[in-house]
Amino acid sequence: MRTAHRGWKAHALGAAALTALLSATACEPGGTNNGTGTTPSATPSATASTRPGGEDTGSDGEDTATDGSSQDSGGNSGNSGGSGNSGGSGSTGGKTVTAACRDANISITTTLYAHDQARHLLLTATNTGNKECALYHYPVVRFDDGREDQVGPMESEMKGATIGPGEKAYAGMLLFRTGAPTEAVETMTVSLQGRVSNADADSGPIEAPLPDEADFLNIDDNPLVSYWNISREKSESYMFKAAGGN
Repeated sequence: MRTAHRGWKAHALGAAALTALLSATACEPGGTNNGTGTTPSATPSATASTRPGGEDTGSDGEDTATDGSSQDSGGNSGNSGGSGNSGGSGSTGGKTVTAACRDANISITTTLYAHDQARHLLLTATNTGNKECALYHYPVVRFDDGREDQVGPMESEMKGATIGPGEKAYAGMLLFRTGAPTEAVETMTVSLQGRVSNADADSGPIEAPLPDEADFLNIDDNPLVSYWNISREKSESYMFKAAGGN
């Protein structure tokens, strides 16, 4: 009986030693055995990734593909946003900007309406150049070499006028109101504005001869002029409506 007990004990010890040996052999590739246990490898799992916010996602490539597609779409939208440049028109949104008419390619004539006490005057601008140009806003009118703008804009269509070689545009004037104090002026000049009102430099002054039948014009302290228009009829309509004309 004493011999059998000793053999059972030796067998148990041998099995325990074998188990420990197998455990140590299995742990060698993934960690180190320091005699007190196996320390797991510090290498992160290849099957997980972490978002910047700390949320784990699977490594099936979906997260990377999403980020890549966002960058691509952002790049595409940037290209489409820059398509305005393809029009070659800068800040004009694809519209062609016509150069402003200058004093070198515009002549001015005047027409007086005697039936209305000579209160109204029509300015006619003719393109004497060989290229299309634009008359922006309203003419800057000065009398007797006045240095300040003496004529303000009247209520009228504000589109301006684009005219080709030999074509004409019109602006109507109210010189004075019935019963208002007036002064006589003998000369008149017209300057042209650029595309940006009161920002672009005026053209040089263009002499606007008075009508043949008039040696002078009477003006009050607040004469008015319409915006340029390619329609003479519309310019006359605005002109006569100003201050109750007819």
